[in-house]
Formats: sequence, structure tokens, C-alpha cells
Amino acid sequence: MWRTYAVTHSVPDRTRIGLLYRRKQMGRPINKRYFGAPTAGGNEIKVQFNAGSGSTPGYIVKQVGSKRFKVSNAGGTDTGTCVLVDKASAAIASGEMTITVDDGGTARQVTKISGRVLTMDNGARIDWDFTGTGDTVAVEEAGTGIGAGVDATLGTVDDVLTGADDTEGDG
Repeated sequence: MWRTYAVTHSVPDRTRIGLLYRRKQMGRPINKRYFGAPTAGGNEIKVQFNAGSGSTPGYIVKQVGSKRFKVSNAGGTDTGTCVLVDKASAAIASGEMTITVDDGGTARQVTKISGRVLTMDNGARIDWDFTGTGDTVAVEEAGTGIGAGVDATLGTVDDVLTGADDTEGDG
């Protein structure tokens, strides 16, 4: 066999960039228009998360990995990076979060979500939107804005998501 230059001087050997050892990548991320604090005209995804202070409703700030998200509560006082899990919202541990969908009147947990397709707790892969019409499931929407809680002051722990969907009854 001939020893050509390509055999003896492979790209990883020449450049040391590690093409043969690619790191795991996220896949198809969710569009950023579904992230952020709730707005009157927007469609932001509602999550239930625990950043160390109990199960709290909130929204996605940023996608970090295929199942990891930076999340925040309504007042922005409780934030963290959480992993998406298949658990009841009341049972999530610190560092975990859930996304709930309405599958024809049945509340289901999301185990993986990407651009337009999600995987539910029953293993079914299906398209998603915020209406649930046709062959899609409805993702809980974070609402139309942020309202002051009991203390009537915005930017505090007890702020609420106004107009948010509540498929599971988790707050």
C-alpha cells in the first residue's frame, strides 16, 4: 500500500483541532421568539421549575442544551439552569423543570423539545404550537404579562404570570 501524504498527514494530526473527537451538540434548538418574559402579543413557553426554592412557575430565558434551559420566575428573583424531566410539577427537585402540554384534554409532560417537534411522556413525537389545533399539542403559554403579587410591588418574589395557561393545575 502506498503511503500518501493524506494518510501520513491527516487533518487532525496537522491541525490538532480534534475533528475525530467531536463534542456532543444540541441538535435543533427552539426558536428564541418563544423565550423571555411574557408579552401581550407573544407566545412564550411556560415552565414549572425548581432553582432551589421550591416548584415555581416561570419562563425560559435561554436554551443551554437539548434538555437544559436557563429559566426565571415572573419577578426575575428566582433564576437558574434546569434540566427538563418527566415528573409531576409538584415533585421536581432542585435543578429540574417541566413543560406541560395539552394533548386533546390530557395533561402530559414533555421529555424533549426542539424547533417544532416534542416528545411526550408516553413516547409519542408530535408537532407543537400554542393552540393545539389539528395534529398538534398545545404547549402552556406564559401569559400576557407580569403582575404584582400579594405585596403589590413588581420585581419581587411573589410576582405572577398574568393570563398564563394552567393545563396541569400547578400554578
